[in-house]
Amino acid sequence: MKIFNFKEYTASSKEDVNTPLLKTILNNKVYRFFIGAVIGAGAGYLYWTFIGCTGGTCPLTSDPYRTIGLFAIIGGFIFKDKKQK
Repeated sequence: MKIFNFKEYTASSKEDVNTPLLKTILNNKVYRFFIGAVIGAGAGYLYWTFIGCTGGTCPLTSDPYRTIGLFAIIGGFIFKDKKQK
């Protein structure tokens, strides 16, 4: 019975099987997008907490869900396109 090998299924080629798991994850655009979205959501929450508009006149920063969502999308797209060395 063959044991499931996570590295084998996430590697882009057979030579990449022996690379560290973190490097494999950071080389995959889908994983980088979700990591960037989580970081962006955290930044959006901090932005809404400390800078956001509480009066309701700013449509993007007055609602925490809109601010977090916007920052998550922006963070995901920015982090996805970073080149890893």
